[in-house]
Amino acid sequence: MRDRRKRATVELVASLLVFGTLGLFVRLIPLAPTMIALTRGLMGAAFLMLVLRIRGGHLQLPESRATLALLLASGVAVTLNWVFLFMAYERTTLASAELAYEMAPVYVMLVSPFLLGEKLTRAKVACLVAAVAGMVLVSGVLGPDASTGITLEGVGLGLVSAAFFAATIVMNRRLASIEPYTKTIVQLFVAGIVLVPLAAASGELGFEGVGMREAVLIAVVGIVHTGIAFALWFDALGYLPAQTVAILEYIDPIVALSISVLVFHESLTPLGWIGAVLVLGAMAASELLDRPED
Repeated sequence: MRDRRKRATVELVASLLVFGTLGLFVRLIPLAPTMIALTRGLMGAAFLMLVLRIRGGHLQLPESRATLALLLASGVAVTLNWVFLFMAYERTTLASAELAYEMAPVYVMLVSPFLLGEKLTRAKVACLVAAVAGMVLVSGVLGPDASTGITLEGVGLGLVSAAFFAATIVMNRRLASIEPYTKTIVQLFVAGIVLVPLAAASGELGFEGVGMREAVLIAVVGIVHTGIAFALWFDALGYLPAQTVAILEYIDPIVALSISVLVFHESLTPLGWIGAVLVLGAMAASELLDRPED
């Protein structure tokens, strides 16, 4: 069991390292966000379906129409989450977009007393306030500096993306009884299918200007960042304590921030770095506080 837990830790870290590089690859693909999200959804769903079949499993769709409708709705939320996040990557720095995206737990905390029946403790309220204050510092509202490349539009798109990610989290809690591979395959497939008419209506459907290099990047996003990363993530979750997962998940934003600075030479202001610490620290503290009562 100890060896399996070590393997699970390696799998989780590997998946999070991959997730953290997503923004880098999206930036390098010369397609509209809708097309990148579309191909990511369909390729990821196909890869996970293959993994499921190799393991001898099969899709286990819910019999309840209400549950099935909620599952499909969660796929739409995934769609909007990706599109707005990829738009944020285009319009601001990777660091500020990723930090805005990390605000998803704030939305979950705000609605949890009403939708999930969870208590909003004083400690969690303090974490919420700290995260919001940190995001204000990151956005540059208090001291705008055009040289950083941070834009309010991009940060706003990141926050919208976080809202749809939060919606996905809430719906997934309601869908906890559904087998993980089935749930994710349906969500990814829905994400891809929903975007086909949207991309067509906006004139973005197609792969014009995509050569071999770009095709490889698209395949990496669809297969590695989605299919393989999710497969590793799922395998790890069943063997690790929830708090271990919660702490390790901050590898993702740390990698994204590092790429923003080291690869794209983007930077936060001194206040922005303080904000980044507040956002990530507050969310980590919130996860640690969110332990079941005895």
